[in-house]
Amino acid sequence: MIVARVWWIFSIVIVIALCSSTSGSPAVVKGMIMGVQSEMTEWTFETHKAYADPFNDIDIDAVFAMGDRTWRVPGFWRGGNKWGIRFAAPLPGSYRFHIECTDKTNPDLNGHEGEFVASAYSGDNPLLKHGPLRASANGRYFEHEDGTPFLWLGDTWWKGLCGRITWEGFQKLTADRKAKGFNVVQIVAGPYPDEPPFDPRWENEGGMAYEKGYEHINPAYFDYADRRIKLLVDSGIVPAIVGGWVRFMPDAAKMKKHWRYLIARYGAYPTVWIIAGEAWDPVKIEGDPKYYSHGPMTEVTRYARSIDPYHRMITMHPPGSSSGRQAVSDESLVDFDMLQTMHHDWQAVPTNLALVSSHRSKTPAMPVLIGEANYEGHMGANRQDLQRFDFWTTMMIGAAGFSYGAGGIWQMNSDTVRGSAYEFTPWEEAMVLPGSTQLGLAKKILERYPWWEFEPHPEWVEPHGTEFMEPHAEWYDARGRWATENGRYDLPYAAGIPGRVMVVYLPGYHFYDWSGPTLPGVDRTHHYRGSYINPITGVAVQTWTVFFPTATKLFEDKFDNQSSSAWVDCGSPSHISGGKLTGSKNMVTLLKDRVFDDVMVSVGANTESESGIVLRYQDPENYLAAIYSPSLKAVYIQNRVHGDYGPQLGYVRVPEIGSHIRLTAQVSGSRATVAISDGARSYCTSTVQVENVTPGPIGLWHFQIGETQSFDDFVVSAGIKGVGADPNSQVSLTDPYAAPPIPAPQDWVLIMEDIG
Repeated sequence: MIVARVWWIFSIVIVIALCSSTSGSPAVVKGMIMGVQSEMTEWTFETHKAYADPFNDIDIDAVFAMGDRTWRVPGFWRGGNKWGIRFAAPLPGSYRFHIECTDKTNPDLNGHEGEFVASAYSGDNPLLKHGPLRASANGRYFEHEDGTPFLWLGDTWWKGLCGRITWEGFQKLTADRKAKGFNVVQIVAGPYPDEPPFDPRWENEGGMAYEKGYEHINPAYFDYADRRIKLLVDSGIVPAIVGGWVRFMPDAAKMKKHWRYLIARYGAYPTVWIIAGEAWDPVKIEGDPKYYSHGPMTEVTRYARSIDPYHRMITMHPPGSSSGRQAVSDESLVDFDMLQTMHHDWQAVPTNLALVSSHRSKTPAMPVLIGEANYEGHMGANRQDLQRFDFWTTMMIGAAGFSYGAGGIWQMNSDTVRGSAYEFTPWEEAMVLPGSTQLGLAKKILERYPWWEFEPHPEWVEPHGTEFMEPHAEWYDARGRWATENGRYDLPYAAGIPGRVMVVYLPGYHFYDWSGPTLPGVDRTHHYRGSYINPITGVAVQTWTVFFPTATKLFEDKFDNQSSSAWVDCGSPSHISGGKLTGSKNMVTLLKDRVFDDVMVSVGANTESESGIVLRYQDPENYLAAIYSPSLKAVYIQNRVHGDYGPQLGYVRVPEIGSHIRLTAQVSGSRATVAISDGARSYCTSTVQVENVTPGPIGLWHFQIGETQSFDDFVVSAGIKGVGADPNSQVSLTDPYAAPPIPAPQDWVLIMEDIG
């Protein structure tokens, strides 16, 4: 028996040497086939018995065993009388195997035994080093088999196995995407979308994948597809293989046969399975009556799962504005929820956000991502600003990743032959559209942090964009709810880890508005390092350190004593009555007999007139003033030197503010800050350099705008010492915290990192 087994393995190796194989011949040592853990090893053998239709007449399996575990691996027809087995050992060690065939009368394909020995993988390919993908235990993100988090950034190459892109072109596109940080490619290995069935444009170097009617498969087509799939894996890119657009192959039996072939041929790679494109079982979804069935997808999905020995992740690519989780009647058959939203430029945004947030909050939890949305350049629209927006907003509301696409690439248009007639862009031109670069940079920004621990936190920023985050077990019409609630997408979206890091995406819709956001989610017992990152370049354009005063109160006056002797007028007269200190134009009123250096001063005022806080008063012609101007609608600091007011330092526009405000100023060494808040909105200047560093009295100021100003609730607190040593420091004077003005009126990514 042992001699027969060794002879049988030896005969296999002889056949392999005569046959083409993408993986080369496996090594054989003392009758044992040698391989490496996680790597695909293939051996090809032949039968002397002839079959009229080998693909349909018989099936073969190789059954591997290690201890009490078994793996039944489908074999595939290679053409002629040749068959192939591809195996990737999940663990290092020795495996016993034998071959089984549905034709029990064929001695060439039944009963043969062998041994496969896998050594441990020692390379640096993350797909092999860390293992294939799975859903995390909490159902929120993807991870490798060893628990290493995986941030999905996919590209859409639906027709990447056709001949419109050459092998050399495929290598070029793969290298480009790898360099940019893409780690998934969605690619169809069957009937393509859009072109008519069996259109010549479906062909690759080996011809058409099937004969008309899908009765007979063409192994030569898949021989040429093999090297493309292998190149993706060798490049560290997960092939997310689509079984085909099911409208062209609606028969369940043929779909099952097709999937058996795909699993046999590509299951030994760390793939992801997308059972079918734009497929849907007849399940009614409220508010979406247009959906129709392309075939029994639940049945096919269940079959594919049952024969896959490796249990690769499975999903469905659904019709527009729907999800793979809804495309089957049994949700447990899919491992993650792939959405197809809309392609209609900015009009698609409400659908994208409504679906992602409502599906992310569906229970039980499952990783969610957009698998097809706004192709960059599609029909001359959907440009890079929309690509950035789609990525950042969906990631902030809890998506597990994002799949990009470019018009010209998903069809694989060549210079002379187009696929679907949506645009003329060749793939090589679409490859360098800026959106792909900017999404690669976005992924790298998130990977600086433990992004897999992020949770959506809309309450961290005010105002914020619409999202539907309450858990729900039943489906509902998310698009209808968005319309009913007048959803907003032009406002910030926030996510992060409480007490560690906050990420806020600021959409760039507010033209000529430099206002920074208000962040109620900042913990004022800590200090932070803030940065504005330009999502176009990935570069931090502005960074700062923000400190929060301890608010140790030194003095307070609620102006409830008309005979108060704490104040002295150094300009026009003021008077105290009914909880107010009121003064007219040219007012400078000081808290007498008190001298301050590092100090924080806060006071209430109205916004109809100018209001100001005096700091480090030396004499009527020399002091600092922290000012709110209703005519300029801005806050700023001015040095008054020898009777002249200097430049407006730290000038920040205040586009919206209530009728009653709280004005707060802080000075420490040579650094000063002023802020304004009405309790709902806050604005704060950067911490600016000032020339007046001499301690002096403090007080209240009203100059020319408005006939009078009435102040209330004057509070003096200890300031933060040592701020002046850091030119990029900022003292937060508002609660909630108001971030500095943005560097330019465009979209930004704001990062706030806790530094203790």
